[in-house]
Amino acid sequence: MKAIIALDSFKGCLTAEQAGAAALKAFPEGEAVAIPVSDGGEGFTTIMTRMLGGEYRTVKCSDPLGRKVEATYGLVRNGLVAVMETAEASGMWRLSPEERNPLVASTFGTGELIADALEEGVEEIWLGLGGSATCDGGTGLLQALGYRFITPGGILEDGHTVLGNIIEIDSAHRHKALSRCRIKGFYDVSVPFCGTGGSARVFAPQKGAGEEMVDALDLWMSQLCNVYSRFSGREIRNTPGSGAAGGIGGALRAMLGASMTPGIWHILETSEIGRALDTCNLVITGEGSADRQTLYGKVPSGVLEYVRRYDYECGGARHTKVVLLAGQVSDRQELLDAGFDAVLQSTPEGMPLEEALDPQTAMKNITSALNGSLE
Repeated sequence: MKAIIALDSFKGCLTAEQAGAAALKAFPEGEAVAIPVSDGGEGFTTIMTRMLGGEYRTVKCSDPLGRKVEATYGLVRNGLVAVMETAEASGMWRLSPEERNPLVASTFGTGELIADALEEGVEEIWLGLGGSATCDGGTGLLQALGYRFITPGGILEDGHTVLGNIIEIDSAHRHKALSRCRIKGFYDVSVPFCGTGGSARVFAPQKGAGEEMVDALDLWMSQLCNVYSRFSGREIRNTPGSGAAGGIGGALRAMLGASMTPGIWHILETSEIGRALDTCNLVITGEGSADRQTLYGKVPSGVLEYVRRYDYECGGARHTKVVLLAGQVSDRQELLDAGFDAVLQSTPEGMPLEEALDPQTAMKNITSALNGSLE
């Protein structure tokens, strides 16, 4: 059996590399290869920078609450391309559960990373969209790049735009280097900017929003969507990736003319996983928690689609088995109906969450789950 292990990070527990190393232990030596992957969230910078032999740059920027922190991005292709992720400066991991509040969390720090890369003279920026603690529609990011948001009461203070009554956008002072730099957004989920199934309604509850806050955020995002479209002439409400990272995708597309691509596809193409598939009959993919949201474009669904397309291009006669492995599994039947050949939960039933999130325990659970399923 030749197997490919293409696991995302298990959030709050294991990096993609650690999860892959644990899975490898379930196979005889030489019978499997681990290829760390990301959908644009945590790990996007590290994985892409390593694959392309780049180097890292660390700078001071703002976390979601405006506190100064150190954040890192990658420089590849002779320093002409910057690789970064919203999860680095504006990620959920930066906040304690008590601090999570998408009414005040800002993407200003991510904009500061972009500004630093522009000052370094890069010609292209790859921004992974995922894992953010924010739902500010990318307004904080744009403020850090010189955009100003105008309300009936005047210009909004940097980093404090959420629920502001924005009526106009002033781009007169935007960073001059934006005109010569291409920006590409790599999204983890394909949800609308606003409305039913949109950014606020699907993901704001995970970021600390209650029901009333979700309603308020979605209304504000709808108004912001109209302002963006009126200013830029681009319709973004349903553009793929527009709702990613709390609406950063929509801001990138509308205001910066960014192209948008599923992050997992970019990483899979860069990794040349297709060559490994030539001698493979099993692919194991997964993430920390799998449910119906996994099917919105996260790593497992991207890997599944990639493998099925590869099978089809080989004439349709082959069927590579694709197994989904996650720490916690919900909506199992929906995942199976989507095309996974098997869905495995690595955490034993009844194990306390605190114990399951211990890195050493989580790695042992991954190895044990695969050992049991491959026998």
